[in-house]
Amino acid sequence: MLFRSLLLILALVAGLLSGCSNRGVKVIAAVYGSGNSYADVSQRVADLMAHTSGFEAAPRWLGADPTPGWNKTLVIVYEARGKRHVFATGEGGRVNAAVLLEAARQEILN
Repeated sequence: MLFRSLLLILALVAGLLSGCSNRGVKVIAAVYGSGNSYADVSQRVADLMAHTSGFEAAPRWLGADPTPGWNKTLVIVYEARGKRHVFATGEGGRVNAAVLLEAARQEILN
């Protein structure tokens, strides 16, 4: 149920954004949090993808901490090679274009 709610939030946010491209990756939407508390970090993730070589799924990078003291998850909806994908990583996980492209490749192989 929580996963469906999260996907609904991402779908709604995706409809509001035009996306940002970086090395073949277009960020559609992103949320960060845990339980029932998620922050929309779509624009921040798009900016980080465009202006850095990578970042960590952490409050200091994402500028949001919807559940202080709890482990959080970053979920990114993105396009790579003309197809939409969903990537999730736990707090502290590394994110960059290569990571997202590899996740898309693995998804296609499975």
